[in-house]
Amino acid sequence: MASRQVFLKDLKVADLKRELEERECETTGKKADLQNRLKEALENEGENPDIFLFDIAGDINSALQSLEKNLEEKLLENATQMQQKLEETSGDLKKKISENSSCLQKQIGEYVDGKFGEMENKLVTVEEEFQNKFLEMERKFATLVLEGGEQQRMINTTLKSPGSDIDRMTNPQASSHMEMSKIRMKPPQFDGKSSWVNYLRQFEAAAKANGWSLAEKATALTLALRGDATDILQTLSLEEQEDYHQLVRHLEMRYGQSHLEHVYHSQLKNRYQKSNESLQEFEADIARLVRLAYSSTPENVMERLAVQAFLDGLRDTETRQL
Repeated sequence: MASRQVFLKDLKVADLKRELEERECETTGKKADLQNRLKEALENEGENPDIFLFDIAGDINSALQSLEKNLEEKLLENATQMQQKLEETSGDLKKKISENSSCLQKQIGEYVDGKFGEMENKLVTVEEEFQNKFLEMERKFATLVLEGGEQQRMINTTLKSPGSDIDRMTNPQASSHMEMSKIRMKPPQFDGKSSWVNYLRQFEAAAKANGWSLAEKATALTLALRGDATDILQTLSLEEQEDYHQLVRHLEMRYGQSHLEHVYHSQLKNRYQKSNESLQEFEADIARLVRLAYSSTPENVMERLAVQAFLDGLRDTETRQL
């Protein structure tokens, strides 16, 4: 096909690059850069860039090849720029994730510490209330004993029966037994469905108030059993039933919590946050299982175990790895 002559300023990018390639010059950059580079090459050749005419071939294949090459270079340039932007965006994203993770870890730590602090304060309050109630019961009981003792003393003095002042002086043991038998506090019943630990505390309080001996405590505990709890008597001999410590030991084995600690350990180990469970609900159940599984563990150690179990059981994987 016929060729045509054009000035430097009229050359297209493809023509500029072809002329530069023929002169072994760099072909990268924008059109203005290519024009300046070709202008310098012409000046080095001793030509006037303003009036120099270039022969441009009209071959369509050459034009297509030049266009294809330009497209490849443009795609490569765009790909490089896109990769740089992706790297910058990825760096910013990693930084934001790191900052958010640190903030979330701090918030979880503050929340857990606050909750365990509240639990500790509540336990102290409950313990103080229980002690106050117990002291109040002791004072009332002491008052009843004094009133009953005074009435009994007056009756004994009037009737001159055993248990009078003279009898108490000559037979202190019998007198003590009579004084303790004046007022009886009936112990609660136990059917095996309520807490054995709490029941034993109530029974011991009643036994102390009544001044029972070990034999009397064994008899009273046997009579207090109801429902399924009475089945324990079938497994005991008569000597074991009359032995208070043996009777308590067998009841502890059946209804106590010490033999269940390994069960609570397993439940705690396999406890994970449910899909519809809030952090507050999950933390409360973890605290309950830790206290059941490590009932004899110091408070500070128990708190650390609870925090670790709470973090290990979180449903959010990224949060659990903080």
